[in-house]
Amino acid sequence: MATTYTVKVGVYNAAGELVKEIFVQELSQQITNFTLLAAPTITTLNGKVYVEVNGQEIATWDGTNNTGDPVSNGDYYVQVTNTDSYGTVSNVSEIVKVNRSLAKIEVDIYNEAGEVVRHLYAYVDDPGNMPMGNVALSTQVIQPTVQGAANGTNQVVLNFPNGLTLTWDGKGDNGQIVTNGQYELAIHWTDGNGGEEVITKDISVERGNHPVTDGNVFVAPNIIKGQMSVSAQVNSATPYTLTAALYDTAGERVKPSRTGMMGSNNVPLDLTGLASGLYFVVVDLTDNAGHFVQKQTTQIVLKR
Repeated sequence: MATTYTVKVGVYNAAGELVKEIFVQELSQQITNFTLLAAPTITTLNGKVYVEVNGQEIATWDGTNNTGDPVSNGDYYVQVTNTDSYGTVSNVSEIVKVNRSLAKIEVDIYNEAGEVVRHLYAYVDDPGNMPMGNVALSTQVIQPTVQGAANGTNQVVLNFPNGLTLTWDGKGDNGQIVTNGQYELAIHWTDGNGGEEVITKDISVERGNHPVTDGNVFVAPNIIKGQMSVSAQVNSATPYTLTAALYDTAGERVKPSRTGMMGSNNVPLDLTGLASGLYFVVVDLTDNAGHFVQKQTTQIVLKR
C-alpha cells in the first residue's frame, strides 16, 4: 500500500503562531526541501514570495494574515509540514522578512443620530510617512440602488492625493441601503510611523421615491422640507393596516398614534409643530383579520 502525505504550507510568526495557511494537498511523496522565489523580504503592500518545489510553484504568500490584513514587520517562517498516513510529521522551513511602511485608511460613516452605519478601510504604501492631504468626493449627493447600476450618482468615490480611492455604495455594514439623510464620513489616516490624522466630509443620501425591499416600511421622501404631512407606506402585495407614532431622538413620543385606512398599506403622519431634526417613525402592521404582524421603525429628517 503506497503511503500518502498530507502536505500543508503555512506562514508562522516568530512566536510560532500560524498566521496564514497557503497550501493543503494530499501528495504521494513528502516535501523535504523547497525554494522561495524572489527576494525573501516583503517590502511593499503588493510584495509576494513564491514557494517552489522541484521547479514548480505550489503556493504564494502576499504578506497578509488569514483575514486579509497586512502583517506587521518582522521575521516570519514559511513552513512545509508533511503528515503521513501513520501520523508521522516532518517539517522544513525558510525565513521571510517583512519590512515595509504602510498607511492605514479607515472611514467611519455616521448617520444623523451619531451611529456608525458603515466601516471602510484600506492600506497603501507609505515609505515617506506622508500626511493624508485633501480628500475629494466625487459627488455630494448619492442615490443608491439595490442593483448598484452605474447611473453616476449611486455611489461616492473618495479620492486621496496619493491615487488611492475608496467607494461607498450607500449601504450599511448589514448590506442594506441606508435611509435618506445627511451622513458624515470620518476619515482616519495612520501613517507608516504611527502618526494619525482625521478629517470629516459630508454626504447626502437621497434615495428618491422607490422602496428598496418588498415588505419594508418607508417614508418617501424622508428628508422633508416645508411639508406639514407625509405618509408612511409598506411595499407589499399583501394589504396591511398601518398604525404609526413619531418619536424624537430622546425616545419621547411627539405625536399621538395614527391609523391608516384598513388594508391601504399607508398611514398619514402629522408633522405640524415639529422642529427641524431627526425623528423615528414606529409602525405596527396589522393584517385584514386584525392580527398584529410586526413592528418596523424608519427615520425621517425635518428641515424647517
